[in-house]
Parts: sequence; structure tokens; C-alpha cells
Amino acid sequence: MIQRADFATEDGEYTMDLFQNFNVSNLESGSPVRGLMRKPDFQRETNHWTPAQVTTFIASFLDNELIPSLILWKSSSYIFVIDGGHRLSALRAWIEDDYGDGAISQVFYGGEISDDQKRLAKRTRAMVEARIGRFSKLKSIVGSTNSGSELDLKRAHLLFTRGLNLQWVQGTASVAETSFFKINSQGTPLDDTEELLLRNRKKPIAVGARAILRAGGGHKYWSSFSADAQKSVEAAARQLFEVLFDPEVSQPIKTLDLPLGGSVSPLDALSLLIEFLSIADSTQTLTKGIAGYDDDPDGSTTVAVLQNALSVAKRITGNSNGSLGLHPAVYFYNERGKHSRFLFLGMVLLISRKIKDNDGGFFGKFVLARERMEKFLIENKSLIGILLQNMSKQTRVSKMRDLYSFLIENFADNKTVKVEEAIEHLGARGRILDITTAANNTVFSDETKSALFVKRALDSAIKCNICHGLLDPAKSVSYDHVTPVREGGTGDVSNGDLVHPYCNQSVKC
Repeated sequence: MIQRADFATEDGEYTMDLFQNFNVSNLESGSPVRGLMRKPDFQRETNHWTPAQVTTFIASFLDNELIPSLILWKSSSYIFVIDGGHRLSALRAWIEDDYGDGAISQVFYGGEISDDQKRLAKRTRAMVEARIGRFSKLKSIVGSTNSGSELDLKRAHLLFTRGLNLQWVQGTASVAETSFFKINSQGTPLDDTEELLLRNRKKPIAVGARAILRAGGGHKYWSSFSADAQKSVEAAARQLFEVLFDPEVSQPIKTLDLPLGGSVSPLDALSLLIEFLSIADSTQTLTKGIAGYDDDPDGSTTVAVLQNALSVAKRITGNSNGSLGLHPAVYFYNERGKHSRFLFLGMVLLISRKIKDNDGGFFGKFVLARERMEKFLIENKSLIGILLQNMSKQTRVSKMRDLYSFLIENFADNKTVKVEEAIEHLGARGRILDITTAANNTVFSDETKSALFVKRALDSAIKCNICHGLLDPAKSVSYDHVTPVREGGTGDVSNGDLVHPYCNQSVKC
């Protein structure tokens, strides 16, 4: 609802007499003040309020309740919102009847609006209209004495006379940025992921993560890059978004066509993307993390980070020759159909290291171990979940990498792996107990429905006739000539089969 602009281009110190109240008319289309307003590039995304929070704020504004002051900074070009972006965005969303699915949002997201965002927008609109009504309705009765209810008349008369209090930051852009972080360490603090991104916003991992989250659309945090670098960032981001977050997942699960990266909700997805990009770009032995990079002035490092991530992603899924075509329901989701970031990132860590080590033999071992490993993972999903809960957060990704590696090495050598051995290998101890929670009612919860579907669907899932691992035909499948063309094989259905791309191109050949 408020455009962004790069704070770094706004140098100098500006001290002047500025207006002290902010009227809602400043947010209407055509308002010169609205045209001047920008969010600085370090400001958090204004999409973290729930429908209830949006509705409550608008009602509080109209009912003359206490609202904290907006904090602004005036540069030579724009009026920057240092604090109060959510408040102003909520009001403008109400004015424009756009809660994430309207005309402004359609342009901002390039017409690509997720079903989840549409559902939230619809829910927000319904709550606002039930409790408050549309802006256009209240505006139409301003000055009237006999239109609408008593509450509507009271709110309409206040609508254009109430102003939000303002405070102005006096000083340079650096002073304004410091003020932002001080403000957001109090009251409702920044989420850890938000703060990490904002403090490292010019580093390649931050730019790459934000680009992927919006599939190369939305605000261009990479707008200072060359035209070629911008195109490369956007193209790679679109590909990675499709690989990681398409299709959208909803509960209860009714399909095994699941996104590798789980939900595309902003904070969860950004947190996962920061780790994913850092791991995929790491050396054989070192993961630098977002703060370990220098700022990227020209985009070359950001493009390299995204390309490294794509190379890892294409080994996990897709139809390229090296794709293992890992089934997300087997490798990255628990028995209730919930995505596990640690299982996903553990596999990313394992594969990225093997790529960096140029360890081609690993993928051959993977194929040999695959059928038995997948059976082990499916049968022990609940136990793996318990193990994760009892590990420190800092070790969960590396421990899942170790679990995958342990299973591959043993099953590839045709060894039997007992659950107790896998637990001991991960450095855990204790007795294995079969604990289930007794249901208190006769209605199936969404989790139970998802668990039932996942179990039945995996039982009947298509398998690759080469490695006998499960296929994910929606994302990764190769059409194999049983009798090769060079030996007279035809393209008839009787001579065809569905297999993993890697199995077809690297194992069979």
C-alpha cells in the first residue's frame, strides 16, 4: 500500500517545519502527500497483521481511540514512514477495498496472487464490512444527518476531521535508520527473521530470499543492479519459487503433489529461504550465513547464489537428467502431512556438499539404497519427529543430513539398519516407546484426515521400475523405453515406463 524507496540515495540533513497531524484524505488516490510517501528499504513488510488486527485498528481510528503517533522522516525527495507502516497500510487498504487481492495488489504482484492470500483478503474484507462497513459508504454520508445508523453517522463525521499524531525524525538518513531499530526493539519488536533481513538487506542472501518469496515480482530490492543482473535474479527467483512453493498446500491434505519448501507464509518461508540459500552456496566445509557475505552492489554475487541454489534444487526435483525426483511426502513431510524444514534442509545440506565435493559416486549409492531408505523413513516418521524435538535447534539440520547419509551408506551396502542403530548414530539414547494420543471426540481433525490420506496415498503411489523408489510424477518423471531405441524399441505404450530422470539417464545407461 506504500511504495518502497532506497534510503541510501537520500543523503544530507533536513530540518524544517512540517505538518503535525495526518488526515485520512492524505491516503486517497490523487493525494500529493500519498504520492510522496515511501517505506524505506529497511522497513519491515506490511503484511503481518491478522484480519482481526486490521479490523480492530480501523474501528479504533473511527471511534477516536488512542493510536500511537506515526514517525516520519522527510528527505529532499520523499516522506519516509519510519514507524506506522502497518497502520497507514490498513487505512489505505480500507480506502481502496484492497486487502491483498484488489487492483493495487494485482499490479504489485504481477497478477500472481496466491490462493492463501486471496482467502485472507476475503476474510479481512468480510470482517471489516461486518464491523465497520466500506470506506465509500461512510464517505457518502459525510455531513448527512439522516443517512445510516447513529454509529455510522458518528464515524462518518469523524472520518475526515481526525488526524493521526505525527513525530518527525530530524537528521540524516543514518539517524532515521538508527531510530527505526531503536523503536522496533520496544513495544512490538521485530521478528528475528525480519531484523536479520533488514540489517543485512543489501547482502545477496537477503536479496535472493526476498526475490524468491515473490517469484521475482513485488518490490525490486535488486533495482540497483544492472539490467542483465536484474533479469537473471528475476528468472532464477521465479524458477526457485515454482520448485519450492508450487503448488500451494492446504489442510487437510488431499494430494501428494506437495511443495518441497512447505508454506509460502512470509516469515516461515523467508526463514527457510535464508538457510536454503546459505547452505546451497556454501563451500564443502563452511556455511557463512547471511551476515558472512559482503554487500552486493552490482548483483553478481546474488545471481551466483541463486544459480547455486538452482543446481541443488534440480538435483532434488525436476526433469533434468541429474534429478533424483525426491518425493516430498516421503522426505520432507511428517506422518500428519506437516512440512519439516529440518528434513528438507538436511537433504539440501547433504546434496550440496556432494556437488561441491564432485562426489558422483554418492548418487549411485543413493539409487541402490533408495527403496529401503524410503521404507525406513515412511515407517519411522513419528520417531524422527520425536528425535527432532529432543535436539537443539542449531544441530537439527546437520543431524538430519547425518541420518540420510547413514541410511544411504548402509542400505547401499545391503546392510540391515535397526531403528536403535540410527538413533545411536545421531548421538541419542533412550527407549523407543509407541505413544499415541487418544481421541476425545468422534470428529476427524484436519491432522487426522491428512494422516489418513498420506498413508493410503503412499501405499498406492507409483514406483520407479529401476530403483523401486516412489515417483513424484507431478514434478519429476522420465519416460523410459524398456527396450532401448538403439535395440529396436518403439514408442508404443507397451514399451514405455515411468522412472526417475536420474535412473533413466545415469543408471540404465
